[in-house]
Amino acid sequence: METSQFIDQLAQGQAADAKQTLTDLLSARAFEALEGRKQELAQSLFTGKEIDAHSGQEIETETEEEVSTQ
Repeated sequence: METSQFIDQLAQGQAADAKQTLTDLLSARAFEALEGRKQELAQSLFTGKEIDAHSGQEIETETEEEVSTQ
């Protein structure tokens, strides 16, 4: 589904179809963003580094071993 399909449906007065298309487009984008974030979190579990959601920069965190030895 593409944005152009949504625009075409609006132009043709197909409000119900346009609404469904918009919902589908937004859901797909949200799902892609969620999948990307899940991958970032999974990587941080194995490297001991966290990625800031806003800046995309790595944040060093203490691992459980480091915390338990202190």
